[in-house]
Amino acid sequence: MTRASSAMESVRAAYVHIPFCVSKCYYCDFNSYPGLESLFRDYVRAVVLEIEIAASKSGRVREAFSEHESLSTIYFGGGTPTVLPTELLEPILQALKHVFGIDRAAEVTIEANPESVDKPKVEKLRSMGFNRLSLGVQSLDDKMLERLGRIHRAQDALRAFWDARQAGFESINLDLMFGLPGQTLDHWENELRTILHLRPEHLSMYELSVEPKTPLASMVQNKSLSLPDEEAKLEMYEKAISETKSAGYEHYEVSNLALPGFRCRHNQVYWRNEPFYGFGAGATSYLARTRTRKLSNPRDYISAVFSGQEPVEYSEKLADRALLGETILLGLRMLDGIDLTDIQSAIGLDPFREFGLEIADLVRRGLVELRGSRMRVTHDGLLLLNDVSEMFVEPRICPTTSPSAEI
Repeated sequence: MTRASSAMESVRAAYVHIPFCVSKCYYCDFNSYPGLESLFRDYVRAVVLEIEIAASKSGRVREAFSEHESLSTIYFGGGTPTVLPTELLEPILQALKHVFGIDRAAEVTIEANPESVDKPKVEKLRSMGFNRLSLGVQSLDDKMLERLGRIHRAQDALRAFWDARQAGFESINLDLMFGLPGQTLDHWENELRTILHLRPEHLSMYELSVEPKTPLASMVQNKSLSLPDEEAKLEMYEKAISETKSAGYEHYEVSNLALPGFRCRHNQVYWRNEPFYGFGAGATSYLARTRTRKLSNPRDYISAVFSGQEPVEYSEKLADRALLGETILLGLRMLDGIDLTDIQSAIGLDPFREFGLEIADLVRRGLVELRGSRMRVTHDGLLLLNDVSEMFVEPRICPTTSPSAEI
């Protein structure tokens, strides 16, 4: 991020969205579609073509840049990327390698649900070049999984984890959810013990969110399911943080914990508001201070790419103050905090001049703390992060979104 962003800025991260899944979970409002197997091959062809077009427009030529300019993080998210056969995933990864280059030490992540992988598949993924697996476990209780509309069971998750280990994956993330229907603190503690016994390198823990127009929202509204109250969910969150810290994990972002050396490098690109490519239906990219979201519907996306049109749903170039506010609110997700002097140097605006009243109010309320030029959220601020973030949001014509990943 520089004061004068340009088309030739250093972009070393790429997100690829695979919008397909086997079955839509009851809580899911992501850009994902079951039952579209007939589109798989055309979709992959479209993504490969989009990658090639993006490279030609940015002026990047594989032979013309060094190892230090090649991609250092790649993330395949969804949907469920592993519903695609490996022979369809491979052309996308090869296109990224051919067009942009992939750093020898790159973090290359793929999301998977337990039912979508077996031992031969994870072995193939590993040999193709994926070196980090993010498993959507969500719960190790079969009743909880049923209530969420998940189609795997606890034993599937454990099998997938050990298959990945034996296939050579030395960096595994497990996605977990708390605040589930009928869940108690004791139940959550037992689940944490089992998870920590597995010793995954990374954990992403999210409170179940009831999104409008989802089956879960209907079930909660008609009282066929009840959720834990706010106090119970807070206890679950704090128990997760204390138990994982005791087990040697670093709590480095609101919902993310890692063993030393295994923080998710790709997600840190988002939280630091650094540029990244986004490919595929519904993917967001951030280049030269411009956020662009691709067409969400896979059929529309394929049609646009094949007809030579930009597959863009919206695009917004951030003004300086909006960029400053967004950089602050994203950075405050990280428990290390942000350096306001560095941000001023990068953007060219003084954070205290633009948001001085907001910062002072947050300090007064004990939600953030300042040490020199460094600002970070306090424990209370972490629990009220949405309130903290709203202080730095500029009114916008278009919303901004992040790719799915582990955000």
